[in-house]
Amino acid sequence: MNGEPWSVPHAFDTDLVEHLRQASADGVSDVDAAYALAQLGQQELTAYGTDGGERLSNDEMSLLLRSLRSVLRRLGIQFDPPFRDFQGFRGYWSANNMSGGGGWGARRGYVNALFTPVLSSLEVLEDASVRSAQLVGVDGEVKNIIFASTGPKPDIVFRDALSNVIEIVANGEFCLFYNRPLTDVGLDWGTLTSWWRTEHASTDATDEQVKTSLYRRLRESLGDNKPELLLFDSYYRRFRGRQAATQPALLPQVYLHYDPARQNSRVPENRPLYRQRLDFLLLLPGGVRIVLEVDGKQHYAVGDVASPKNYSEMMAEDRALRLAGYEIYRFGGYELVAPEAHIMLGQFFDSLATRHQLP
Repeated sequence: MNGEPWSVPHAFDTDLVEHLRQASADGVSDVDAAYALAQLGQQELTAYGTDGGERLSNDEMSLLLRSLRSVLRRLGIQFDPPFRDFQGFRGYWSANNMSGGGGWGARRGYVNALFTPVLSSLEVLEDASVRSAQLVGVDGEVKNIIFASTGPKPDIVFRDALSNVIEIVANGEFCLFYNRPLTDVGLDWGTLTSWWRTEHASTDATDEQVKTSLYRRLRESLGDNKPELLLFDSYYRRFRGRQAATQPALLPQVYLHYDPARQNSRVPENRPLYRQRLDFLLLLPGGVRIVLEVDGKQHYAVGDVASPKNYSEMMAEDRALRLAGYEIYRFGGYELVAPEAHIMLGQFFDSLATRHQLP
């Protein structure tokens, strides 16, 4: 991290650190940013409390601590020191019998105890990201995610075909459109919440209000589909709390294919592409993409009559996705209305977290 601008005291990048306080920086994971900020904060506070060799100003230290708290909050890590800058640190050690030359050791020990749990938690997240990256993922960069649809299919145009930049020109009010670059950690709940705050939440909303409004908007796309609602609610109930921000966001109703030319075609070989929307998608570190599908009887029957055609189309699409690197897990709608369904889902999500070393 020594080459990054926010980790070099004499070249403290105020604009970058302020940006990190508000949102993730392009090309830099929150884990890396938090690690650099925490290391710098520990070094500077130790220097200030012992030999006076700090190189940040009081205002710069205040900004660093505010930014570090915000980044760690996105990662679900607790950090709330009882001071906000160098001067506050001095007042704290004076009030807690750490004054004078003999208090150097006590002050150094206190700063070490303050930052060690934070750095340890970040190392756990980093290790999990590295292990997940060793799993085989999907090649190619995610550039556009159209999801949480509550109405007609959106109409899109290429604003820049060379860069694959698209624009929704009709029915955009019925879906969400995430077009920020993704880092190698995938798309977690903290990053998605940060995007929602910027694009859709009121400026004076609290963090809890932002998370709640996003959760409700995602859930709205499932309508009254009870099996899908149970799966969605079970996932977010299971992974709420301090670690929620680092968990992959469960995206409902995600468009996978877009083929308006075939939509009304009467030629059999030009029929619309099968499964244009995924029920649920998780974007994990290392390009791992996990598809969760809830199968009603329309997947294997026409009315009440079994349909080998419907079933074989579904299986063919599954094979194509698996060969492209996706993981697919199917749930029968019937098993999700059973009384023990929430127990089964809890066990599944625990096993999925273990397999992919989720924090």
